[in-house]
Amino acid sequence: MYKFSKSISLILILILFQFGFSQEEKIITKMDRFVSNTGSIIKLENYYMPELKGYSTVAKVQVRKATSADDVGFFLQIIKEDKYGNKSASIAEEDLIEVIKAYDELVIQSNSEDTNADYFENKFTTEDGFQIGYGGGKDRLWFLILEKFGKSTVLFQGHESIGTALKDGLKKIESLKL
Repeated sequence: MYKFSKSISLILILILFQFGFSQEEKIITKMDRFVSNTGSIIKLENYYMPELKGYSTVAKVQVRKATSADDVGFFLQIIKEDKYGNKSASIAEEDLIEVIKAYDELVIQSNSEDTNADYFENKFTTEDGFQIGYGGGKDRLWFLILEKFGKSTVLFQGHESIGTALKDGLKKIESLKL
C-alpha cells in the first residue's frame, strides 16, 4: 500500500510539474501595463517610420504615443507581420535609450569579435524580452527578437538599418515632446 501511494504521489507531482512548464508564460510589457488602466480613457497615436528591411522579411516601425489622463508614454514599436498573428516589440522610451547604448557597444564588439566557435551569440535583452544582437558562425548575422515566444526573430545582413531605425525612433519621440 505504501509503495502504491508513493508511486501515485510521484506521478501526480510529475504531471503537475510538466503541466506547469508546458504553459507559456505571458510577459506583461511596459506597454501592456500602460494601456491596461481600466476605468480611464486612453488615447493611442501612431507615427509611421520607414520600414526595417531584414534578411528575408520587412518589419514595420512606428512610434506610439499613449496618453491616459495626465500620463504620457512613448514607445518604439517594431512589428513583424505573420499569417498567424503579428509579432511585435513595444520598446518604452527609457528602454530605447538603453537599447541604443547596447547597440552602439555591440557594434564595437562585433568589429573586434574573435571567436573560433561553431556558433555564438552576443546580445542585449530588455526587461520586456526584446533582444538585439549578432551571432552565427563564420557568417555573422544581426538579429532582433521581438517577443520571448513564437517566431519573432528578424535577421539582418548588417547592423546599419537597425541603428538607423532605433535612433530615428528616439528622435521622433523627442520631437513629439516639444
